[in-house]
Amino acid sequence: MNVNIAKSIEAVEKDLVGLNKSQMLSSKDANDKPLIHSGTRSPNLSIAYARRTGKSKPNLLLSGDFQREMFLDVNENNLTYFIDSLDWKNGILTTTYGNIFGISESNQSKAKKSTSKSFKRLYRSQVLRK
Repeated sequence: MNVNIAKSIEAVEKDLVGLNKSQMLSSKDANDKPLIHSGTRSPNLSIAYARRTGKSKPNLLLSGDFQREMFLDVNENNLTYFIDSLDWKNGILTTTYGNIFGISESNQSKAKKSTSKSFKRLYRSQVLRK
């Protein structure tokens, strides 16, 4: 059974990682809190950086590489999954902004809906053979 649950979650990796990316683009961390820079303790970008980029709040999107390299990994033994990024900036961004990976409380219902649909599809194909 754990294998089927893991497969169901893996099948909606794009959806789940997409929810995490949307949080970042909304300047929110995995706890629905504003992205706070550890050095400045501010949710706002510096005035100079804001002028240069046209952004006032961090969204962890510069070239897009960090978010393009995001992935989901499922541990079928304890039925957990985590989201991470293979991009070289990963360590810098997690040190600077903290808990950035994961599905926030406000997105839990969307994640549940997506994974439930996936599990139903797998169940139908494996058990009911439809």
